[in-house]
Amino acid sequence: MLSPDEFSVGHIASARGLTLVLPVDQYDHLILVTMVDTEPTAILLDDRDQFEAFGCQANTNYKGILIPDVRIEVDETRVFDAAGRWAVPGMIVRRDDSLFICARANRQPGSNRLVALQRGLVACEPSLAIGFSRWQIVVGDGHNKRTLKFIDLESRPN
Repeated sequence: MLSPDEFSVGHIASARGLTLVLPVDQYDHLILVTMVDTEPTAILLDDRDQFEAFGCQANTNYKGILIPDVRIEVDETRVFDAAGRWAVPGMIVRRDDSLFICARANRQPGSNRLVALQRGLVACEPSLAIGFSRWQIVVGDGHNKRTLKFIDLESRPN
């Protein structure tokens, strides 16, 4: 459950920080919005077009329950060396001073890219990167922490 002060309702263009957008009707999507790079970017998380990314500045086509300041947690037991190979869509990647998600761009197969979710972390050693196939989106801290979305790429059908 969410406290009233943990969310608002609006279009994805209204998102601030790392925001999870919960759908409110059948035409909406479960979306993660990141504001880290120059243009706000939306990543679809539900089954329809999962892990597709698109710019969302001034976007009023998608709406929902906006939950700002969510955090990403990774399962450290589901890792791979991301320095030597490209991540698959949905994979969380930690490299340099950042956390990324591998997303599809422009609905084109093979056009995957890393979208920054967080920057300013302790820097990794140069040329090293690690990927995570199991992760979750959480809100709150301590006893008030709740998991809002759990992703396990290993359990997905091919």
